[in-house]
Formats: sequence, structure tokens, C-alpha cells
Amino acid sequence: MNEEFYITGLLQGNEQVFREIFEKYHTRLCYFASTFLATDQDAEDVVQEAFVKLWQKRADFPDLNSIKAFLYITVKNRCLNIYKHGKVVRKYEGSLEEGWESDAMIRIIESEVLENVFQALEKLPAGCRNVLHLSYFEGMKHKDIANHLQVSVNTVKTQKTRGLHLLKRLLKGSSLTLFLSHYL
Repeated sequence: MNEEFYITGLLQGNEQVFREIFEKYHTRLCYFASTFLATDQDAEDVVQEAFVKLWQKRADFPDLNSIKAFLYITVKNRCLNIYKHGKVVRKYEGSLEEGWESDAMIRIIESEVLENVFQALEKLPAGCRNVLHLSYFEGMKHKDIANHLQVSVNTVKTQKTRGLHLLKRLLKGSSLTLFLSHYL
């Protein structure tokens, strides 16, 4: 589907188009919000509120980038408001707000990168995907992964190397290639 389809559909109140936009950005926005908030449920609530606001203002967006920017800014601002509200000691609030702006940009980039990595991981063979998940997301050592999966340590090393090369190939052309080349 092209960008004009989404913008026109959203403008006309097409719920299916809205659902597709929701599915496209929901996961990454939840991750983004969860980096600021105490619970995943709070993050989910903030993201839901952002999508409600998007629906209410659906006639105001000329392209998908403006929708994406609106969603991230809405989520960031709501997280900041929650943070300020929950803060008992407001002694350093001014300097904390400045830190939030630069920190928010880093977290947006992190959310986008992780979404791309997770999508690419889903395309890997199960063995490679499992080994990479256990190694990088669970922090397990080769020996522990081998015991967990009931395979040899050499198999773990082979699957990990193969998975990283496949991941690099899947993400080739994206800004993640430079990032991944650092780890290969």
C-alpha cells in the first residue's frame, strides 16, 4: 500500500487503514514508552492514548512521517507529564527536562532499530533465531545455551555466526548495517 492510500483512508475515517497504521507503529511505541515508565501497562496506556489522539486529529496529517512524528512526540510528552506528576522532589526538574529531550531522541532511534532487528530475526531459521535470542536478549553464555537447547557448544557457535551473517544480509542497505558490522 502506498502513502497516499493511508493518508486518504485515514482522512476518510477508514478503520482498516487506521488498524494498519496502529499495527505498524504500536510495538515500537510501546517499547519507546516503556523505557520511560515503570510498567508495561503504563506504556500500553500511553500508546493507546496517542492513537486515540491520532484518530481525533486524523485530518491534520499530510504524510506518514508526520503521523510517525506526531505519535512519538505525543508518547514522549505524555511520559514526561507522568514522570513530572509522580516526582515528589522537584528540586532538579529543570535539568531533568533538558535531559529528557536528548534522551527521547536516543530512545526513538533505539525503538526503530529494535523493531527492524526483531522483524529481521523473525525471518531467520529457528535454530539461528533461538541462539541469537538466548545470547543477546537473555544474556546466556555459549555453554548455557548448549545445555538449554541440548546441542553442542560448536553448534551454538555455528548457529550464532550463521545467524549474524544472515541478519546482516537481511538488514543490508539499512542504517543498521554499520551497527551490525561492528559486531561481526
